[in-house]
Amino acid sequence: MKHRSVATLVTLLLSLLLLVGCTTTTTVNGMATQDLDKEKALENRLKLALGYMSKGDRERARHHLERAMEINSRSPEVHDVWALLYQQEMELEEAEEHYRKALSYDAGFTRSRNNYGSFLFRQERYEEAYQQFRTASEDLAYPKRAEVFLKMGVTALKLDKRQEAEEAFKKSIVLEPELSQSYLELAGLAFSRGDYQRAKQLLEKYNQNRPTPTPRGLWLGVRLANQLGDRDMEASQGLALRNLFPDSRENQEYQHWLNDERNR
Repeated sequence: MKHRSVATLVTLLLSLLLLVGCTTTTTVNGMATQDLDKEKALENRLKLALGYMSKGDRERARHHLERAMEINSRSPEVHDVWALLYQQEMELEEAEEHYRKALSYDAGFTRSRNNYGSFLFRQERYEEAYQQFRTASEDLAYPKRAEVFLKMGVTALKLDKRQEAEEAFKKSIVLEPELSQSYLELAGLAFSRGDYQRAKQLLEKYNQNRPTPTPRGLWLGVRLANQLGDRDMEASQGLALRNLFPDSRENQEYQHWLNDERNR
């Protein structure tokens, strides 16, 4: 009886060990369920942090980011969101530190590279921003690649790289034909080199893709109509600019331009 009891106990222990082994090695698509749970928890914390940031509740956002750090302090996604939080708080050194950490943990994390490029652009560090956008544009799978090319083009203009800017704007339109700002930027470039017909075509495309007029578009429309001799269009664009955007920089430029035209 004693031997039978010992044998039964051994059998039970072996069964328990096998069960424990099965639960710790269970995988889904090649990933352990424990790792999947951590990944899901991390994702939820980041979603909550971003949600609170969008509402201006940075303290609750910080709470969820701290919990995310406890899950994985080397996550590039976590450091990218930290950077965005510090940007909101105008803690620029800390924001940049987290962008650098995000990219050091994953140099192919294009979302963070795009965000970092925008951060550098706001600091007027245009050459550095341009390099970040150019690297980000090489990620063929990035869903916001058209936006990256647009940013790259705008940055190139700040650096007086007009040819690179034009190529970037054209690429952004190829990737996303309804990206209206690229048409406006190309229209401005065409206007500056005296290609008024091409500028007109591009400005029309821009207006077709915009639900409402913008001061930049109207001001370019005034100058373009003036060059093409279309006085009615010039007057209507100017009137819209003055009435819709009276405090805009473009309207101020338009008023100075009008005075110069009258004094000629």
